[in-house]
Amino acid sequence: MLLLTLLQITIASWAFAQAPSVDHGSPSKKSETVTVKPASKSFWDNSRLPAFLQDDVSASTRQKEQTGMAASPLGSAWPEVRVVPKDDRILGTLGGLRTKMEQHGLAFTLTYLTETLGDVAGGRKRGVTYTHQVVMGTDLDFEKMLGWKGASFHMLGIQRAGRNVATDYMGVTPLTQPQEDYGAGGNVLYKLVYMYMEQSLFDKKLLIDFGRMPANMKFGTSYLGCYALNMITCAHPSGLSNVTKWRSWPFSQWGIMARVNPGKRLYAQAGFYEVSPTEGGRAGFNFSFAQNGFVIPVEIGWEPSFGREKLTGHYKAGGYIDTSDHPDPFTSTDGRPRLVSHLPGKTERQRGAWYIGADQMVYRYGPAANQGILLYGLAGWNMGASLPNQSQYTLGIISQGMFPGRITDAISFFWTRQTVNRKITRQQEMQADMGMPLLNGVAAPQSDFQVLELTYTAFIARGIKLLPDLQYIINPDANKVYPNALLSGFRFVAQF
Repeated sequence: MLLLTLLQITIASWAFAQAPSVDHGSPSKKSETVTVKPASKSFWDNSRLPAFLQDDVSASTRQKEQTGMAASPLGSAWPEVRVVPKDDRILGTLGGLRTKMEQHGLAFTLTYLTETLGDVAGGRKRGVTYTHQVVMGTDLDFEKMLGWKGASFHMLGIQRAGRNVATDYMGVTPLTQPQEDYGAGGNVLYKLVYMYMEQSLFDKKLLIDFGRMPANMKFGTSYLGCYALNMITCAHPSGLSNVTKWRSWPFSQWGIMARVNPGKRLYAQAGFYEVSPTEGGRAGFNFSFAQNGFVIPVEIGWEPSFGREKLTGHYKAGGYIDTSDHPDPFTSTDGRPRLVSHLPGKTERQRGAWYIGADQMVYRYGPAANQGILLYGLAGWNMGASLPNQSQYTLGIISQGMFPGRITDAISFFWTRQTVNRKITRQQEMQADMGMPLLNGVAAPQSDFQVLELTYTAFIARGIKLLPDLQYIINPDANKVYPNALLSGFRFVAQF
């Protein structure tokens, strides 16, 4: 992990060293929240060092309003909030050094995140588990560095460790993951999540990404979902992506995507990604081209802002097609049930899913980003016999900044229901009738489960967040073998 972290820092430092020390004019509206106007004096001007004293105090309410610090616990790990405001980092501006680096096109992030959850009632047995995730990322703005208009480079890797409360205590399957930072790829020393080039054209009306990245990183996702801990909510519909080739992080694929922003707060985007047998390998650095097919996601959206209060919203609809081959879990090659014919499963040549989602602020407490009451909803349906789930429905409500002086604190509640693929249920019912072990290792046929989650996001100090959390799981393992489970714990985030 240390070697690869140093590699990222070395690449970033070399690129920074090549940057011409010039004034690039006024930064864009987006970058104004994290940068200041470049000074005309030299980069190492010692007269600037007293700025370090400003890093020893907590961000003021005014600073928070100006930066619009979101309560997203993943911070810079998420594309929408990749560059963390200087007022939300433990090390601040590093005595002005970080600000200077960002002015010259170099931004970096280091985030530590841990999720500790225990089964306190119901489920299979009582117990507590711990997971953690260290996020290391580098972003290079080649327009500031080299004068390459609209070009940038993004690289991010993680280190993960811990145990899974779902399979240790709640049930026997990882159908739901109460700890999103365990998920796929748990217990890995270092894993490359993405490494890609980005090019904006026509005054940012067209955006193109190319490189190694998860196929659903920018499709069907929202950082608002990560006000919750459970992976089915944070931050994309896991019922549509579990055991699919529409991969989420920490897996990566070769791919390209394009996003068109024609105006009127509308956008349309599409991508083309490989279905890889290696999926980057254990560390994510297996860059071989050995496709079994392709994943093609599409999405259209509208991002309005209503009235004088600027009540922001995000509305989207999309889906994906996976052209790779997969066996049917129930039907054999001759059309009969596999348990009857004893033949291999029928090959499914194409599968996919589609979804609709929205979030809308309905009341504003103050001017900071997300400072109000937000409603959240998502629904998705799978199209494929070989997918483990059939559908997912999620509803949520977030209230951020309701207490004076705590404008970045938030309380959120989410409900999700996922249904299991009906073909898997039929297979398990036949296995039970025949006295055979059931598919997925469960003790009874699976149908559906629900998750209710209540979370409070508390900003403890600059760069430090604590999220106490309660989750109530109805039908662990998507059946009634184990009692409904009550989980309690917290997420702790430190952004450096």
